[in-house]
Amino acid sequence: MCRFRDEAHVARGFQPRDAALKGPRYTRIGLALAVLTLSGCRQPSRASLDDDARRYVWLAVALGERDPDSLDFYAGPADAVADLRRDPPSLTAIKREAAALSARLSDPAYDASKDPAHDASAASDPSEAARAKALVADLGAIVARVNLLTGTRLPYDQESVAFFGVAPGPADDRRLGEIRSQIADAVGRGGRLTDRYAAFAARVTVPADRLTAVMEAALDECRRRTLAHVALPPGERVALEMVRDKPWSAFSRYLGDGHSVLQLNADFRFTVDQVLEVACHEAYPGHHTRNTLTAPRRGAADTRPERTVQLMFSPEALVSEASAMLAADVAFPPAERVRVERDRLFPLAGLDSGTADAHVAVERLVSGLQGVQAGLARRYLDGELEFARAVAALEDQALVLHAEALVKYINEYRSYVTTYTVGKDAFEARMAGCAGPDPSAADRWRCFLRESGAR
Repeated sequence: MCRFRDEAHVARGFQPRDAALKGPRYTRIGLALAVLTLSGCRQPSRASLDDDARRYVWLAVALGERDPDSLDFYAGPADAVADLRRDPPSLTAIKREAAALSARLSDPAYDASKDPAHDASAASDPSEAARAKALVADLGAIVARVNLLTGTRLPYDQESVAFFGVAPGPADDRRLGEIRSQIADAVGRGGRLTDRYAAFAARVTVPADRLTAVMEAALDECRRRTLAHVALPPGERVALEMVRDKPWSAFSRYLGDGHSVLQLNADFRFTVDQVLEVACHEAYPGHHTRNTLTAPRRGAADTRPERTVQLMFSPEALVSEASAMLAADVAFPPAERVRVERDRLFPLAGLDSGTADAHVAVERLVSGLQGVQAGLARRYLDGELEFARAVAALEDQALVLHAEALVKYINEYRSYVTTYTVGKDAFEARMAGCAGPDPSAADRWRCFLRESGAR
């Protein structure tokens, strides 16, 4: 028989992915053909690029069944993967078939547009070559992820390149020192800077019993500003869910058809500005908005199959995370950010709104230290720093108040730190090149959506 062999599931990590699976394209017949093709049985000599993309989607979902941390979301039809979820292929088989499909797409002789079943108009469409190239990169990320799951540990830089196509460069120690000096001017000198910053942040930290109300208000503010520039489909929504015992502070889980769940970790303490940052990052105009605009809805026609799925460890994830890191800055010019926090969020939190200006200014400076995290993660994962020293370095150099939790996160997600440090810097540079000097709000929104792939 032509089928994958089964093997024991790997450990599933902290965050299960819910595959709410929808859409018209996949049928049980199509799934059966995909299984036969991927198992090495006879296949057509030349398939369309859409067919190859469907095979990639099948592999991505299969990987997600073996390791839920590997799959961000799948928004395709449930019946297409029902059998797959009951009896997923082995990691070894997933790797083998991903490598074979990548080799096929990379073959200079490959031209999906020449397939008789393929739309002839696509032959002159340069986007087809870009699609094939992107699929090759994603398939390579699948192979790299399976290697990691089965025991291969690469140096941080090599792993980061395998997943995301980039690795951290050297830190600008002089600039980082200047930022820390500015923070010291704002929070007071004398003693350990991270302790003084922690005391400053404690005065603007949202009480636990008010966190849900403040987050809901922040989501409302981020959404209103997003809808002024982005046409989201009717009925889209983000549900807020409080959780505990997670290695992250917040996580947006896309369910498909414009619906997401934002999980907020109640074990963390959030300042007012951090709440607004999370709301924009995870929802509007961050992950939820991008996923709603890029993933096809149920019943959509003529969509690219690969848009129904997103891997966690992939070049696509780099763009998704990097754009989300700048979501709050796009939604709120500095003065407006202060006004919203002072007039709406501080009162809901029961805090003195007179500190809003200083709070926002300090948090913006602290965000400038985030780039330190990738270099420290590299040293930690490459064995140059043990756990306690990595925690201390994150506290001293990046002013991370939940440093121990962040190191545990790095244990779980490893080089994913690249996406919100190196990825953020690269995305910001592309936005600047798109919008030009002194851009208007409209220009910033236009470039943000374009560079994130949402428009």
